[in-house]
Amino acid sequence: MINQLRYVVGVMVIALLVYAGLWYTAAFQAEKDVAAAFTGWRDRGIQVEHGKIEHGGFPYRITVTVQNLSFNTRSKGAEFSADNVLLVSHLWTPNHWIAEARGVTGSLAHGSTRFNDDFLHGSYKLHSNGKTLIVVNSRGTDDFKLSKLLGFSPPTLTDWELAFWLKASDKKPAGKKPAGGLYGARFLDFKVMGRTQENWLELRGGISGPVITDWNKKALAVWRDEGGLVELDTVEYHNSEGQTKGSASLTLDNKFRPLGSVSLAQAARYELLGFAIDENTTGAMLQNGTLSVDGRKVLDLDPVIK
Repeated sequence: MINQLRYVVGVMVIALLVYAGLWYTAAFQAEKDVAAAFTGWRDRGIQVEHGKIEHGGFPYRITVTVQNLSFNTRSKGAEFSADNVLLVSHLWTPNHWIAEARGVTGSLAHGSTRFNDDFLHGSYKLHSNGKTLIVVNSRGTDDFKLSKLLGFSPPTLTDWELAFWLKASDKKPAGKKPAGGLYGARFLDFKVMGRTQENWLELRGGISGPVITDWNKKALAVWRDEGGLVELDTVEYHNSEGQTKGSASLTLDNKFRPLGSVSLAQAARYELLGFAIDENTTGAMLQNGTLSVDGRKVLDLDPVIK
């Protein structure tokens, strides 16, 4: 009996030592990987600054904490900062990480979109097919504030989520067109739901073409000319008078103005950017620098970048 007990205890001690060794190896490697990722961003022209990077979480979790993280693209097209970023995984889920960022501020498209959040949640998962899924949301919007959206005053968001699907490789054979013919494959899928006191809006869709690396004319021209397209698979708008459902496809013209169409399957009376739209509306066009609804000009469209 005593020998059996010693054997069991010995096996448990060895198992604990092996587990501890694996955990510390994985934790130190995770910390190195985060630091290496920041170095890789810098090599691609992204300005990255941060404070202390350290691992923790033993024995149940593997965590990497980054203090005072900030980064921005070369042309300041995207800027992000957080007081603290916590990355969480487990020894048995090396390809799945959860991220929690606190004290977040950010802007996109040269400040035309701005937001801040006390708590931002995200996840990173490498799938067996070689694709990586990165999902970001606010986990409740009580502390989330979208102060500007593409230069307009935005509605209060009730729920939102961005889902980035990243391919195993962005390389494509020379001389071949992007998958899908005229337009490239999607690199981003998204869901946005917003409301005001009387109106409610839901958008679901994605962005196709090459990944937009910065907000400047060169990067946007590459995206446009190589099959860039914003697709809204679902556009759903509700107000006290009824609802409107439809879809949209948008890109940029040669002067970087929005270009595309909106198709409405159902329509109700509502206001679009201050203009009254009646329930006979069936579609809208964005072309030649104007937005027209059923052939009637509604709004002049400025370039998204000057």
